[in-house]
Amino acid sequence: MTGKKEKTNPDLIQNLVIFKGKVTAKIKKPDKFTFESIDQEDKVKILSDFKPYGSHYVLSIQLLNESLAPISEVKIKISFPTFFTLTRSYPPTIYIPESFEEAGLLKINIEFDELNERSSKQINLHFTPVSLGNEGEIRTIVTYVNNKDFVRVLDSNPVVIMLDKITINPKIIPSSYIREFSQIPGMKRAIKSLGVGILGKGDPDLYINILEQIFLRNDLQLIAKDPDKRILWYFGAELESRDDVLVIGQIVADKVELIATSKNHHILISFLTLFSNEFKEHILVREFVSSLDQIYDLECKYCGAILPYFPKKGEEIVCSKCNYEQKVW
Repeated sequence: MTGKKEKTNPDLIQNLVIFKGKVTAKIKKPDKFTFESIDQEDKVKILSDFKPYGSHYVLSIQLLNESLAPISEVKIKISFPTFFTLTRSYPPTIYIPESFEEAGLLKINIEFDELNERSSKQINLHFTPVSLGNEGEIRTIVTYVNNKDFVRVLDSNPVVIMLDKITINPKIIPSSYIREFSQIPGMKRAIKSLGVGILGKGDPDLYINILEQIFLRNDLQLIAKDPDKRILWYFGAELESRDDVLVIGQIVADKVELIATSKNHHILISFLTLFSNEFKEHILVREFVSSLDQIYDLECKYCGAILPYFPKKGEEIVCSKCNYEQKVW
């Protein structure tokens, strides 16, 4: 045996078939996905708040989905007393159906298809009192379908509302104190602006005389009066709360306006409700209008700001705050 290594002829193995041994079957490895059993219990919540806002009350509803999966078939059911009327909603793009009466309450059902995971939706509903001396409650109930196709219900705590009738004591202050009173820290101000829907502008002197009668009949104290500009300043204190209130009545840009200032926002709303209702009744009794529906609240339908003037019938008016173009009547 020699130390030389024999060379292999490549031509001899060119056409050979090589047989491989049996390959052991491989176990397929699962894809590296993490599967989580998503628990939505206690992670879908409803928060609600009811508070005064301008000349109204606002119900803020916030639906929170803090889970990692969406919810579907969401239905929000709001019931409220008949001494409230729904004035507007925010965001304005949300569809609010007409309210209907059931079991002595007015009800609204708002629906949307889905609320995504880790998201929220907020709706603000503005309610205007139509009368005083009433008590009731507002309740919000939410139903939805969770990620396991079960229907779940969220029920907010009812908000008890008491709109007592107010009693006013006249209170004398110097006219020089009007401006100072309005600038006291913590003072709140609310405006009720009305337009009387009759052909022609109506008699502004008649309107200011009606306001003066209403203020005097409710025991407010006359502080100052500008007949040329048609502005009245009256002052008084609400008997039970003892909160002072400055009330201004004016006719400006074909609008009949009531402006109230006080530290107690609830009292402001009650004052404006009382005086605006009495003004509407006077106009109806004198047959300036045939229906209370012909007296319009001059608030922007989009943002709620007071419109700059009372437009003619069919006229488009632009809100000076949000530039939304609208027709009042």
